[in-house]
Amino acid sequence: MDATAPLRTLVAGFGNELRADDGFGVAVIRQLQARGPIPSVDVIEIGTAGIRLAQELLTPYDRLVIVDAMARGGAPGTVYVVAVDAVEPPGAVDMHLAAPAHALAAAKALGALPREVFIVGCEPAEVDELTTEMTPAVQAAIDTALEHIDQLLPVAAAEAPSLPPPAGTGAADPEDPVEHLRRRDEILQIMFWIQAEGLGPDVAVADVLRFVDDEIRVGATLRDLAQNGYADVIGDGPQPRYRLSPQGLREGRRRFMDEFEPYLAKHGHGECGSADCDCHRGGAAACRNLP
Repeated sequence: MDATAPLRTLVAGFGNELRADDGFGVAVIRQLQARGPIPSVDVIEIGTAGIRLAQELLTPYDRLVIVDAMARGGAPGTVYVVAVDAVEPPGAVDMHLAAPAHALAAAKALGALPREVFIVGCEPAEVDELTTEMTPAVQAAIDTALEHIDQLLPVAAAEAPSLPPPAGTGAADPEDPVEHLRRRDEILQIMFWIQAEGLGPDVAVADVLRFVDDEIRVGATLRDLAQNGYADVIGDGPQPRYRLSPQGLREGRRRFMDEFEPYLAKHGHGECGSADCDCHRGGAAACRNLP
């Protein structure tokens, strides 16, 4: 593929608009479609027919952005942006995400899975009531979701503003929004690990630099985490410290477990001889005492 060519991107909205907040993905897609055509971007409404996504992906795409309601334990209306690093068998995925999971698994089996997959999700308040009205918090989150989607579209890379530099340093070079998202997830994992190991509960830029060698990016990302509710700022001096908020703790734990669960389930787990022991499950069960 020509390195200068824009990424072919598919934005797909899932959900049932008859089930209150479950219609979030469909509502976002309709607003995106109302803007008119976007170069190198296709926008489709999947609804609950997940297999349609697998069919659409037979036309090769470089990036897929799924929009859906996503129950992750945050406050209703919280918007999440998640990079999908691995596609699991459908039976291992939460049933609310069954349609996207089955579609992604089918696309992978067909060799049609894009190399970059993201989910822009919103924490729902109500998905069981038979109504076309979303709750106010989720309705208000549509604009936030659209802002995140804009950053994942191919036109965003050329137009993305530079990340704000820490005080007293030079300006940062512009960073691709996808790289910024991955860096954010990496720092969330680091902050969660530091706190879980009793080395926290808060960190400064210097603490994170032990793991990520880019002072300007680390400072900008920590401020971004605070601005988006994932971290609280401790102190107001020239070198503030940051502590994971309850939302950040949940997201940091989730990303850490997604990354390291295969390893946590090996070497020492499953050796007790009892089929019912937590050590056979690994991951969150084996680490249930983490904060």
